[in-house]
Amino acid sequence: MAKINLSAFLILEIIASILFIIFFGFLNFFMIVFASMFLGAIFLAKTWTNLITMQNTNTNFFGMIKLFSLTIVGILLLIPGILSTFLGILLLFFILIVKFFYKQKKYTQKNSYESEIIDVEIIGDDKK
Repeated sequence: MAKINLSAFLILEIIASILFIIFFGFLNFFMIVFASMFLGAIFLAKTWTNLITMQNTNTNFFGMIKLFSLTIVGILLLIPGILSTFLGILLLFFILIVKFFYKQKKYTQKNSYESEIIDVEIIGDDKK
């Protein structure tokens, strides 16, 4: 079953690459594939160092999901082809959108807590 799904993806990848070469030319195809492979290597190197440092630190659930997603983005960008590059960039945009909404939600929660803080002055005893 996995061989059928992988071969279907490979066939779609070849068809998408041929159509891209026909419409935009081989040089553009080569530049996009080379750039995506370079970015994929950068993402995988970054996630590898983050995986090594995660052993020593406690990370939240969103951090683990982001790390796993960036690993998938790196793998998709390393695969030469237009369809895998498109899927990798689509997943990267999804991660950025989720990160933006996560930070915005965290910021609004932080502001609601700050409005409840009361300023207090502490007067110490001067015993000599």
